[in-house]
Amino acid sequence: MNTLQITFVILIIAIAVSFLYGLFTRNYSTVDRLWSILPPVFVLIWMKDYMHNPRFVIAALLVIAWGIRLSLNFARRGGYGFERGKGFTGEDYRWEIMRQRIPDRFMFELFNLFFISAFQLVLIFMITLPLYFLGQYDAPLAMGDYLLFGLHALLLLLETVADNQQYRFYSERDSEEFRNSPRHQLGFNTFGLWKHSRHPNYVCEMAQWIVVALYLYHVSGSLHGSMAGALVLMLLFAGSTNLAENITLSKYPAYPEWRRVSVPWVTLPGMNLKKKREFLESIGK
Repeated sequence: MNTLQITFVILIIAIAVSFLYGLFTRNYSTVDRLWSILPPVFVLIWMKDYMHNPRFVIAALLVIAWGIRLSLNFARRGGYGFERGKGFTGEDYRWEIMRQRIPDRFMFELFNLFFISAFQLVLIFMITLPLYFLGQYDAPLAMGDYLLFGLHALLLLLETVADNQQYRFYSERDSEEFRNSPRHQLGFNTFGLWKHSRHPNYVCEMAQWIVVALYLYHVSGSLHGSMAGALVLMLLFAGSTNLAENITLSKYPAYPEWRRVSVPWVTLPGMNLKKKREFLESIGK
C-alpha cells in the first residue's frame, strides 16, 4: 500500500467515525475536530516519499503550522471539550440551527452522512491533495516558489491575527470592564482586521488553500483535477458565511447597517472609511 492509499484509508475511516459518532451522540462536530488535524496527518504520511523534495517539505511545514494554529484556536474556544459519560461537549452552533431546519431525524442523518461527514471530509482530502502531486516535481526552486511560500506564510500570519482579535473581542465584550463600551456592545467585532472585512479569518483560510493549488500549477504549468478542491472550498465558505450572517442579523440590531458600509470578504484598507467612521460615531464610539 503506497502513501496515497494509506491516506485514502484514513479518509474512509474518518468519514465512518464522523457519521457514527453523530448518529449515536447527536454531536456533529467530529468534522470540525478533524478539520485542522487531517491535512497535517496527510502531508506527514506523504513526506515519506518526498522528504528529498524541498518544495514539498516547505509547503508541508506551512500546512502543519496551519494545523497547529487552527487546532489551538479551536481548543481555546472549547472545541475539544470532553466529559466522562458525555463524550465531546463542544459543537459548532450551526449544527443546532440545521437540526431545527431539518427536524426529521432520518433526513438529518442522511444530511449527516452525505454532507457533514462525507462531503466535508472528502473536501479536506481534496484541498490537501495538490501537495501529493507537487512532491513529484523535482525541479530546482525558483522565484515563483519563494513568492508562494511567502504569500502562504503571510496569510497564515494574518489569519492568526484575525482569530486573536476575534477571541480578544469576545473576551472583552463579556467582561465587566467593557460592559459600557458602545463598540463592544454592538455584539460583533469592528476592531483591527475586522474593520476592513467582516470575515478576515475566512478570507485568509480560503486564500491559503488557493496557494496550495497554485504550488502545483506553478511547477506543472497546467490545471490539475486536485485543484478543484480549493474552488469547492470557496463555495462551501460562501454558504457557511451566508448562514452565519443570517444568524448574526437576527441577534444584533446594528448589524444590517454594518453590512451596508462594510464588505464580507476583502477590500482596500481605506475603502468606505468615511461610512465606517460615521457608523462607529453614530453608536457613540
